[in-house]
Amino acid sequence: MQLTHLWRYPLKSGAAEALEAVTLGEEGLTQDRRFVVVAARGKFVTARTHPQMQRLALREDASGQWRLWHLDRPELGSISFATNEQSERLDIQVWADQFSALSVSAEADAWLSEQLGMPVRLCWLGERSERYREVIGQRVSAADGFPLLLANEASLEALNRETPTADHGMDQFRPNLVISGAQAWAEDGWQEVMIGDVRFRLVSSCTRCAMVNVDPATGEKRGDREPLKTLARVRRFEDGQVHFGYNLVAVEPNRHQTLRVGDPVEVMAFK
Repeated sequence: MQLTHLWRYPLKSGAAEALEAVTLGEEGLTQDRRFVVVAARGKFVTARTHPQMQRLALREDASGQWRLWHLDRPELGSISFATNEQSERLDIQVWADQFSALSVSAEADAWLSEQLGMPVRLCWLGERSERYREVIGQRVSAADGFPLLLANEASLEALNRETPTADHGMDQFRPNLVISGAQAWAEDGWQEVMIGDVRFRLVSSCTRCAMVNVDPATGEKRGDREPLKTLARVRRFEDGQVHFGYNLVAVEPNRHQTLRVGDPVEVMAFK
């Protein structure tokens, strides 16, 4: 088994960034989900309600002295901004977690508000997230609940064999780590895996909603309600939810290590 894809999402619900290598810290992949869009009273906004967010590509420009970011929506323009640890702090909410984040700029807020058709603000978590999740005992980014998401190529192939169109891509499921060489759904029986020289614990399988029906290339939901419709038939667990992929935490989360495409994957413990 090996690691075949590394993806991060600098903006929560934004476009994926494919990587060949990336460092890993306590909060997940470096620069993964460090930015989040919030609406009134600081509540987070995602592609669940605004699927066009998946076409918003946020990339860091590391060529200059200052940390500069470019936010782009294809064919609709872009905006650039710098981050500052001294910016105004805002109270925000991601699911049930309430914590503070840093404002970015009035210009970025106005640009995003125009794109989404509602008043929003863009927030940055800073170099160190203020969000702490008791369930895993560590700080996390603006990800839904866990630092990392793992997916198995063979499991997607098995799902596609069950769907009427069989054309679903892994990008619809928005994982960070994609592996090959395993049997379909083998991950259901794993407790710990080693990827390269980093050991991970599989905390829980990932429950899925209609967001997997969004085509990342267009930012629109599919009219056939796939693949969630098929997932509901073949991957509904005892909790009544449908599942695809697994949430991961690093066993030693404070060690800064590097993951690379091509890293070997080995199961270290089974359930």
